[in-house]
Amino acid sequence: MANPPTLAQLTASLTSLGLPTPHPSFLSPILANGLQKKTPLPGLIATAKLRFLCADFSSPLILASNPAPPAFPPNITDVKIPARKLDRDVVVQVLDVEDIGRSKWSQIELLESVRKGETTKGREIIRVVPNEENQQPSSASTQAIGTQAAGRQGEGGKEGPFKLLMQDCKGSRVYGFELHKVQKVEYPPGMGIGCKILLKRGSEIARGMVLLEPERTVVLGGRIDGLDKAWREGREQRLRELVERETRGRGGDEDLMDED
Repeated sequence: MANPPTLAQLTASLTSLGLPTPHPSFLSPILANGLQKKTPLPGLIATAKLRFLCADFSSPLILASNPAPPAFPPNITDVKIPARKLDRDVVVQVLDVEDIGRSKWSQIELLESVRKGETTKGREIIRVVPNEENQQPSSASTQAIGTQAAGRQGEGGKEGPFKLLMQDCKGSRVYGFELHKVQKVEYPPGMGIGCKILLKRGSEIARGMVLLEPERTVVLGGRIDGLDKAWREGREQRLRELVERETRGRGGDEDLMDED
């Protein structure tokens, strides 16, 4: 008869995936429930990994304090330092995503089209309406357009390059810029807010911003439901406010030019 899984085995399995060491109080309930149900070790690892990736790493009793979890250097946002590299692997969580390859107004228009039940196919606008029987979206052209696919199209999908606001385990925040396309970096729901990313040792930092490259950036997955929900619900309003501020700023510059 095989020996039951232990806390040490579960911890070692997670850290071998590149994750920081979980706090024993985080893993203990998962292990106890698994032992009660006689869940084999692979099943326990899968459950623990999913819950760990969906936890807020900046909250207490999520990460072990010994060994101390790797974090950003204290002066990582110092713009006076032109170039340097991370001297350790650091796991961060994503707090914001911005597609800097697409104008804010075009993103607003996409969000509006999804909200109104419209998506685009080439130059054709397809209006998505609910079926009378099951209230699932459909159209005369396709008879079935998946709501997730429509959401991805409206929320930006896999365009880019992307700019990410990232947070380490100590709460330090820094922006990351996608220098080259990184697999799985995209708008929610493809990459949820709270998603964990492994920044490998040697990642470049230029004037307070981490340069994201596929060789040293690994999207581990996960999502913090509360943060993700709030981000999605407030995204269109945030974009409109940014556009309004930029418009006011340009207007001020034009006024100064007129005075000259």
